[in-house]
Amino acid sequence: MTAAIFAAVFAALLTVEMPEELGDLDARAGEREFEVNAALEEVDEGNGGVTSTSSGRTIEWLRTPACAGRTPQTADNENCSPLAAGELPECEAGMTPLLPTWWRELIDGVWTGWQVATWYTCPNEQDLFALIEREWTELRPEPSEMSLQPGTGVVYATVPTIAIADDSQRFHNAILLGAEVEIRATPANYTWTWGDGEETTTDDPGAPYPNATVTHAYGRSLDAATVTLTTTWSGEWRAGGGTWSPFDTTIATTSPGVALEVLHPRAVLVDGPLG
Repeated sequence: MTAAIFAAVFAALLTVEMPEELGDLDARAGEREFEVNAALEEVDEGNGGVTSTSSGRTIEWLRTPACAGRTPQTADNENCSPLAAGELPECEAGMTPLLPTWWRELIDGVWTGWQVATWYTCPNEQDLFALIEREWTELRPEPSEMSLQPGTGVVYATVPTIAIADDSQRFHNAILLGAEVEIRATPANYTWTWGDGEETTTDDPGAPYPNATVTHAYGRSLDAATVTLTTTWSGEWRAGGGTWSPFDTTIATTSPGVALEVLHPRAVLVDGPLG
């Protein structure tokens, strides 16, 4: 995974140990640590962020792959021979090792050579799950298809209108920290907003006539209504083809509304033959 891809998917704050040589960095560094945050979130291969310390030191940070010989890949040597795969750690669930972080200092107008701040390390399960959780909460599945009977856009007051929702699952795939992640969303319940001030929430998707299970009858005071359907989804995920695990949260989608005309049939006496 390139530094650019890593930066896009790993926006969470990352704190790493500082080498001995950097023990006197400014207060930002704190307990011999530095923050890899905004300056490095936009770092691409060959580019870096520069930090000026309270003591007047100028440090440049770079997150980029290592070349053979353990030197950083930069714009000057972007075609360098990559580090042998055998030297990289094997991470669980197919995760890609985090790229090394390098540093150098500007002294008397001359940059020192690049030194390693952190080497290739494996993300931990908490890092991966945080990204999976964010992927889930930001996921917007295709809304459930809804249908009404009668399906002409015209219904009759006091006569039950039948509602049916598609109960199909939705599937989503993503590459997070190099791991192949699968997410599946299953309808947990449906909220029908009938357009007359009433709602029905049920885990039943409904069924067509004559086995209807979700219905609503409009009163005689309404001439038109718009029906909308909100589906609440529960979710599960797995990484690297492992076992499915549930999310603790749900997400929701709303289907486009269906406009209805509500007719009011009335019985009328007419002349006619008797018997």
